Amino acid sequence: MTTLRRWRLRTACVSATARVVAMACVAAAACAAVAATTAGAQSLDRRVAAAPGDGVQFHFAARDGVCGNGRSWLRADDASWYGSYNGNGNGGGDTCLAGPVRVVLTRAGRDVVRIETFAGPLAADASVSQDLGAVGAREAATYLLTLAATLDGRPAREALLPAILADSAVLTPALAVLAKDQDRARDVRRSALSWLARRRAEPGGLGAAAVEGTLDQLVRNRTESESLRQSALSTISSLDRGEGIPALITYAADADGWLAKQAIANLTRSGDPRARAFTRQAVRRADLDDDSRDAAIRGLGSEYASGADYKLLRELYATFTSDRQRDAAISTLATAGGTENTQWLLGIAQSPTEPPARRRRAISLLGRSDDPRVKDALKGLIER
Repeated sequence: MTTLRRWRLRTACVSATARVVAMACVAAAACAAVAATTAGAQSLDRRVAAAPGDGVQFHFAARDGVCGNGRSWLRADDASWYGSYNGNGNGGGDTCLAGPVRVVLTRAGRDVVRIETFAGPLAADASVSQDLGAVGAREAATYLLTLAATLDGRPAREALLPAILADSAVLTPALAVLAKDQDRARDVRRSALSWLARRRAEPGGLGAAAVEGTLDQLVRNRTESESLRQSALSTISSLDRGEGIPALITYAADADGWLAKQAIANLTRSGDPRARAFTRQAVRRADLDDDSRDAAIRGLGSEYASGADYKLLRELYATFTSDRQRDAAISTLATAGGTENTQWLLGIAQSPTEPPARRRRAISLLGRSDDPRVKDALKGLIER
């Protein structure tokens, strides 16, 4: 074999060996990349479950508007405050700083027994045995909502707050499911209802109409407990732009007597002009039961009452059909005060046609007045 042929053969062998080595290196690198990707994709619940000790924490990006001191209190993006602080809403002198949401899970064995939420600068926590570091906000929200749907007792409700604070997470679909889940505790369902209403305009979420539809289903569902139905009704009445007032007026005429009564009570406490108009009509209705008409009478004289409202009560007094309704009018007008109401009460106290108990009630209420003329009139009544 010539020297040239031996050289070419040796070069070919080296090249083949190099290709094999290179392919092996590429394969090894690919395996390493797959392993790294698999480790990075490991679910948060598994990482928490695998963490040693009783205290585990992680943190994630917060929504715009979330801030806190990182240790004891935070402010959500809807300006609600959570935690312990002293002062006038500024955290007892601390600055409310933007920062990630930090969640601390306390476990007894493998059971989560407490969930604490912080926001703002990251702070050391002596109770934490394992810090998982930063996690994706959406993954964190999904994990926390799963805890809310599966844990027992207080931790289930505690899991909702940090989920709500997670950046870019779409929450309303899961909140609606949780609110309607009759297997969950009422405490958790009420909290889900509240957050569902507050997030009804969530981008990419259910939408305001679907949220209001969910609330309506709960209010009308007679298989639900009255306390849960009342929570849904109160949530509707407290929608911050008055979207719930038309629904409440509809409920007030419902064949379900419980629902109608509760709706009337909510309307009479509202300062919405539509609710005030409804209350004036309700006061005139002789067909209402005592509870509802009593609520309407007292509601008419609430902090939103005008002079025309007090005049209406004085004029309708003779048409009221029960002692309870008349006593409600007397108490309402006595609380309102003013010359015309005081003179009207004196007339009740002096009337020979009023029952003695009601006259004594009017005299007792008038006795709180500092007006000398009222005191003289009362003195004359007592002497007679």
